[in-house]
Amino acid sequence: MRKTMQIMLVAIIPLFSGCAFLQELFSQIVTTEVPTRERMQGVWEVTEAYDQNGVSILDKISFPPVTGFQLSSDNGAISTAGPMITYIVYGPGKYANVASKIDLVFNYTKIEPNNGEWFIDDGVVDRFTFEMRLRNLSVPGLTSLQEMLKWFGVYTPILNEVIYHKFYDVKVIIDDRKDSIMEWEFDDSTTTKYYMKDGRGEERAITLNTDSFSRCRFVLTKRVKDLTDLIRDASN
Repeated sequence: MRKTMQIMLVAIIPLFSGCAFLQELFSQIVTTEVPTRERMQGVWEVTEAYDQNGVSILDKISFPPVTGFQLSSDNGAISTAGPMITYIVYGPGKYANVASKIDLVFNYTKIEPNNGEWFIDDGVVDRFTFEMRLRNLSVPGLTSLQEMLKWFGVYTPILNEVIYHKFYDVKVIIDDRKDSIMEWEFDDSTTTKYYMKDGRGEERAITLNTDSFSRCRFVLTKRVKDLTDLIRDASN
């Protein structure tokens, strides 16, 4: 809709070449479209989730209390999306084998949200980069995140490390009629990179196939509260 309006306005402007006021007015309308970066900022809750066949997976990735993201203007991202990212990275087959234990690792009523970053070009665009860090956790009943990764067959030689999961070219769509609805799609144009960092901050690869991630689509609804309040309200 927005792109169609732009094309129509650009086509109309020459018709009013003799009227400077109207030409300036149309030019301002064309150039004042809100950048995607600005529209994405804020707190979002995942309210729908689908696999590549269109089957809902919301019940698989939304462990209590809530799956949410807080995207800030300085590219910071905090979230309670550990189960969601785990499903995408390791696939439904391996995920199903350990789903009963995932809630022990990602109990956001007792631990802090996961940190990450997000990056996007200026202007109105439809692709962005998202990075999420899963840190080594000490959880009753489990030794650490390292133990969970072993369930998936991932070897991590360094204890107390952070696993970086980076997704390039994630598709983003924000409803033209309503800024409170956004979609993310991890599709065939999306690429991934997984790694750890050593004491010098240098990247260290981990044994994980970057091509086998799950193609999924998520619908996010904007919430007028911060992520902490979203978690607390969902827990009550």
